Amino acid sequence: MAEWSAAVAAAAFVALVAGLLIGLRIMLRRLGQAQASVEAMQADLHRLSAEIGAVLQPVEQTAKGVQQSLEAAGGLVQAVRQVSGTVERTSSAVERVATTLSASAVKHAERIAAGRQLDEAAQWAQLGLTAWHLWQSRGKAEPPRDSRAND
Repeated sequence: MAEWSAAVAAAAFVALVAGLLIGLRIMLRRLGQAQASVEAMQADLHRLSAEIGAVLQPVEQTAKGVQQSLEAAGGLVQAVRQVSGTVERTSSAVERVATTLSASAVKHAERIAAGRQLDEAAQWAQLGLTAWHLWQSRGKAEPPRDSRAND
């Protein structure tokens, strides 16, 4: 029985070792598959990295172009603001000149109107004086009429 026990123990030991070897072999195969997957992913990552670099390069150039355009537009906006300020000041100056000219024209027209009124008044006074002289001279030239003589 001791022999049978030793034989059973030896068979169990062989089965255990065989099971361990089969398990290790399966584990090595799976590790190989995992390593292959990792290597494939790494290759994909390198390829994607190269593609992203190729895509980002034009994007970076475009961004730089946009930034330069914005800086140029900022200069343009500043220039437009300066022109706007200049136009506003010029408009204000033109308005002041127009107001001054208008006031001067009104004063000049009032002076002319006042002068015409004085001339007109002088003409009426002269006409009245002439009429009075005529009436005076007629009155001296003609004898007074008697209203009774005509009746």
